[in-house]
Amino acid sequence: MRKKTKKIKAFIILCVFIGIITACFLSFRQNLINYTEKYAKGLITTRVVDVLNNSTTQALEGEWFQDKSNFYEIRYDSEGNVTLISADMVVINALMRDVAAYSQTNVNQMCAKEDVEVPYSSIFGSVLLGNYGGKYTFNLELLGNIKCSYRTTFQSVGVNQTLLCMYIDLDVDISVMLPLYVDNVNVSTSMVVYQNLIVGKVPDFYFDSGNGLDLIG
Repeated sequence: MRKKTKKIKAFIILCVFIGIITACFLSFRQNLINYTEKYAKGLITTRVVDVLNNSTTQALEGEWFQDKSNFYEIRYDSEGNVTLISADMVVINALMRDVAAYSQTNVNQMCAKEDVEVPYSSIFGSVLLGNYGGKYTFNLELLGNIKCSYRTTFQSVGVNQTLLCMYIDLDVDISVMLPLYVDNVNVSTSMVVYQNLIVGKVPDFYFDSGNGLDLIG
């Protein structure tokens, strides 16, 4: 009877020990996830935005895009009113293709560096201990292809003066791999690649409820 009682006690102690270890692991894991949500994802977002903006600038150095008048043709009548605003889709599509290609390559290179780190002490969830101990390096991976699109906006900036802008919009998903946990970071950014102040009356149908949004690519 005593042996059976001892076995039961030993089993209970083992279960309690395993429960404590499991609870500590889950708590440490959750603290690491919380740290990632608060700090690391912001750092990753900042770096990805920098890479995407630099990639867009790199693409704009192409021969086709040096002369910004290649993007749009603007025609006037004899009274100086705008009669036509036409986008050159060959040039714009070429720009989006180059931006997407440079962005894909540069973001992959950023992920390969794996230089986003958090301190091991972050597992304790303490701000005071957050900067002590060794560093854990995240594994980053680009998910799928980077989405690239363009949009055109018209904004009235004075009497018979309209600011025409073209933006390149980029959207990317980054996978952040933690121990037994994978989180995704979605990063979106826009960059102005063309601006032109049009002097002359622009037909009202180019505007959208006074917000100056139209010709979305």
